[in-house]
Amino acid sequence: MDQSNSDTLHDTSAHGWAEDRDSLISELKQENEELKKELDLVVKTAADNERIWRQFAEIERILFRTRDLGQLAQDLLREIKSRFQPDQAVLLVCHPDILERFFPDISRESEPVTEESWILPLPTETASSLCGTSAKPSMPSKEEIDDLLRFFPENVTPIRSGVMIPLALHEILYGGLFLGSVDQDRYRPRDGTDLLEQLGLKIALCMENCLTYERAKDFAVQDPVTGLLNFFQIQTLLDRSFRKARRSRTPLSIFIIHLRFLSNVQEQIELRNEILKHAANILSEILPEGESSLGRYGGDEFLVLLPDVT
Repeated sequence: MDQSNSDTLHDTSAHGWAEDRDSLISELKQENEELKKELDLVVKTAADNERIWRQFAEIERILFRTRDLGQLAQDLLREIKSRFQPDQAVLLVCHPDILERFFPDISRESEPVTEESWILPLPTETASSLCGTSAKPSMPSKEEIDDLLRFFPENVTPIRSGVMIPLALHEILYGGLFLGSVDQDRYRPRDGTDLLEQLGLKIALCMENCLTYERAKDFAVQDPVTGLLNFFQIQTLLDRSFRKARRSRTPLSIFIIHLRFLSNVQEQIELRNEILKHAANILSEILPEGESSLGRYGGDEFLVLLPDVT
């Protein structure tokens, strides 16, 4: 082979190697760009998750700072609206004891806690249907959202997507927290709901704690047979009323009603208790409205306090 042919082969080989090198470098650059984008996405996702976690942590801090469930529920809705900015934030309550003790006057006509935020009653059957038996949040269908809106105030903002967070603990359903949006893509079935589930469990735990506290107060304040103030409470009111009457020089009338005939049925406990309940109901009905007080003062005795009465 002559020198010219050898040079030609060498040049062709070198040119091909250069092209392969350039192609490889180009591919590596492209892969690096894609990896950089993925890394940027991971960093952004981590930052977003940390921000969201901090938002949830701030909300959770308010859950255990008071035993007043009514005030706590209002604070909770305001925080959720402020931090996550859903178009609607609604606390739906279905537990009868919670409704009776903390929210006796709520209805679909109730004033909002803040814009597009309410505390509303929800029938137990509807709550069970929407929340099921699982603590996991769900994304209601359009039909389920339309059905839910029947229990909302009239003329609410139309909702196109939402998430229902069950408020359940120990298989007891207290209600649900509904977050709604006019954006149909705001809440999607594929979205993660772990933090929302934890929030729901903590709200339910808070509800249980508040209810337990109120029930404990009943035993501390009420006579278990008649439901009236017990001896300790009525005696405390008696002492306080004496001091107030003496200080303000106002009249105070006191009646002690002794059901002596109950000594004849002392051993018939059920009958005796029924008579005490009946007497307590009659006295409660005839007691003047205002600052008057009635309590069980002894085994067969009732005490009535009538401030400003002679």
